[in-house]
Amino acid sequence: MIRLAMLLVGAPAFRRRWWVLPVIGTLWIAVGAFLIVDATDGELRFATDVLGLVLALEGALSLLALLLAPAEMRRALVWRAGVLLALGALILLPLAADEVADRVLFGTAFLVDGALRVGAAWVVRFAGWRGAVALGLLQLVAALLVMGNWPIHHGYVVPMALGFVLISSGWALCVLGTQLRNLAPGASITTLPMFFARGWYGADGPPRPHADAHPDFDPPQPMTLYVWTAQGSANRGHGPPLVRRYIAAIDEQGVVSTGHSALEVLPDVYISHYPAVEIDHSPDDFAALLRAGPENDIPGRWIPDHATGVRDWVEPDQKVVFHHYDGAALRAFWNVYRQDSTYNLTSRSCSTATSLALETALEGVLGERRPMLRFAELLLDPDVWLAAAVRRRGATMAWTPGLVLDYARLLRAIVARHRKSQPAELKATVST
Repeated sequence: MIRLAMLLVGAPAFRRRWWVLPVIGTLWIAVGAFLIVDATDGELRFATDVLGLVLALEGALSLLALLLAPAEMRRALVWRAGVLLALGALILLPLAADEVADRVLFGTAFLVDGALRVGAAWVVRFAGWRGAVALGLLQLVAALLVMGNWPIHHGYVVPMALGFVLISSGWALCVLGTQLRNLAPGASITTLPMFFARGWYGADGPPRPHADAHPDFDPPQPMTLYVWTAQGSANRGHGPPLVRRYIAAIDEQGVVSTGHSALEVLPDVYISHYPAVEIDHSPDDFAALLRAGPENDIPGRWIPDHATGVRDWVEPDQKVVFHHYDGAALRAFWNVYRQDSTYNLTSRSCSTATSLALETALEGVLGERRPMLRFAELLLDPDVWLAAAVRRRGATMAWTPGLVLDYARLLRAIVARHRKSQPAELKATVST
């Protein structure tokens, strides 16, 4: 969450005010320590109630959003509102006073996240995958301890979990402040060590063509992300719904399709990375292709324009349009990235390219006015939490067209809302 909020605000604001982050981090550590110490008496209910109120409030706001949403988006908003309201009620209602809801809620969260982390790291085998497996195993152990009500009583779960989150986040802010102090003028914030998880940006980060000068975040041409989802691109694709949505679908001939994503800014930017030879394979071959190592690097090619991509395949079934972005930074990134056409399904794919391009184009988009206040607002925005969770899944597993689609939709909603866009544009953030 901190990474994404800092990316959207941009490096210049933080480099000039680097000392603010250690101050905030120290306060967060103090509050986190207070929650943990005070929770040991079993009387603290404040943190639990706040969490329940936040979830319930977000659910109510989602219901209000139905008034502006087009018909095709109302079902998704109803689901979002229903889940948030149910979680809030589960925590707040007297029926949950024995804290069993907290134990189940947090235990399940640790269990699911740990299992996904271990499974993704074991299959993809990216650099540092053993550390990811170890962390995932710790989460699984924590899930068992929380659900088993030992050695920590379930009444302490929420306060202590929030306390540890605040302490770890506060420490990260203190470290980031010292790193930002030494960040070179004009350097991208992605050159900081916290963005080095997969080494996608490289040691120098994406080029920033305007140093500390104010970039133009309102270019004349929109930036459009096109997505061919795995389910939409496979001929009568089948398989488990979540697998079809986020990983791959198997068509009626038994061939695996992973979908595709591309990014366009007319007249000169079209980022669409394909393998030079199609790699749709049988399910037996597909598992081996998920390894991120160089043994799966193959020659790739860049599709010249959208019309060519559609002519060679099919029309995309989804698209997301951005009106606020840094066109100069996007073009500088594209001029460097396209020099290497190497393709790897999990570490240098079409979705890797489009996700990096999106982040490059949106770096600093919310940092033009009152950047530190905007940073605080972003940390409290549930859509930023969701986008950060999607980003973490893409970074620890692999970017897929389905993940890029969700990430882009959330980023568009965040940017439009915090830049106080026109009502018509705000309505468009939930239309596709």
